[in-house]
Amino acid sequence: MHDPNDARQVRHAEQLEKLERQRVADDLGEVMGSEPGRRFVNGLLGLCDIRSDGYVPGGPDAQRHQDYMAGRRSIGIELLSELERYAPHLTELMTEEARLMQAEAELADLIAEEQNDG
Repeated sequence: MHDPNDARQVRHAEQLEKLERQRVADDLGEVMGSEPGRRFVNGLLGLCDIRSDGYVPGGPDAQRHQDYMAGRRSIGIELLSELERYAPHLTELMTEEARLMQAEAELADLIAEEQNDG
């Protein structure tokens, strides 16, 4: 049982919390330290739809879907917060790589469209 008035127990709890934060930082650094890891995390954030407002018009079915989407969005926001806290430079790199991949895909689409028209 934890006694918040016991200085030794408080120090021990603080040390455990510090170790857990370091473990999260190390784990995120490991995943985000590779291009495939950054692509995977970016894909997860995309699934979470963190940029939407989450509103779904309609009746009870829409409310259930809205609640479901709010849960996904909440997880994405938490993940992004951890990324920005522990790996901000890698988060920026992930975003830039995603933009570059999107631009390359758009260019490939344009080239394919021109080839089909010609």
